[in-house]
Amino acid sequence: MLAGCRNRCHDSRVTITPDDPRRVFAHIDRTALAPEIMAYLETVAELPEILAWRAVADDLMAVSPGLRVLDAGCGLGDVARRLAAAVGPGGDVTAIDVSERMVDAARSRDAGAGVTYEVADVTDLPYASGSFDRSRCERVLQHLTDPDAALAELVRVTAADGMVCVLDSDWRSVAVDVDEPGLSSVVLAAMDTVSPQPDLGRTLRRRLVRAGLVDVEVRVHPITYTSPSIAAAAYPFVNEEIPPEAGIIPPELRDRWFAALRRAEAEGIFWMATLGYVACGTVPEAAA
Repeated sequence: MLAGCRNRCHDSRVTITPDDPRRVFAHIDRTALAPEIMAYLETVAELPEILAWRAVADDLMAVSPGLRVLDAGCGLGDVARRLAAAVGPGGDVTAIDVSERMVDAARSRDAGAGVTYEVADVTDLPYASGSFDRSRCERVLQHLTDPDAALAELVRVTAADGMVCVLDSDWRSVAVDVDEPGLSSVVLAAMDTVSPQPDLGRTLRRRLVRAGLVDVEVRVHPITYTSPSIAAAAYPFVNEEIPPEAGIIPPELRDRWFAALRRAEAEGIFWMATLGYVACGTVPEAAA
């Protein structure tokens, strides 16, 4: 059974389309799961593991008062609002998302932070070249069929000597240990069908260099969990509350997988590890 599913998962990864229902993050405005996605993002924003990952990016970006900052793929705007406090009244933060519903939700949470929220596509940004001193993009490129087009746009709208910083996942770095290792392997292989760029994180240095950035630095942030109920807040394949129609887990394995996770939690044997990547580079004069 596992071998057969492994083959089917591999085939579906090849044939995934932009409108595939498994790609809910790519078309939030067209999915009935939008409320669940927003609740997920709110929970993730408070996780210590995610905050520590974002702190790595903060260190590399060195945002200071007076800077113009773009947050591309802003989600609910929690990072953009924090950046607005860092740049102060002399700076400016623009937060964009391709989802109108997400931008409306972010704007409603602003509470005077002063961020400018706009609906925009990161692969076709409506800004003049050199409009920003820092451009930031978190967990967006993994959802795109052409992440390099997005990077080219981020470089274009960033001023010379400015920085582009990208945070993204690498789903192929995930390791999960329960009492059925073969089952874990098949479920993790199925993640290739959820993201069009499942190994995006490990490719970031190459992509940033080819986009024309210099002094590219990549930092790898390890993230570990010993409880599936805690990991579920950030990783949908261990979250039993995500409905089956999301297509995260192969349907014939769903009950068996979550039963294994419950056993692992009860016995205190669960282990999960993954890598979060942060890559930042500087825009040279020639690219301005």
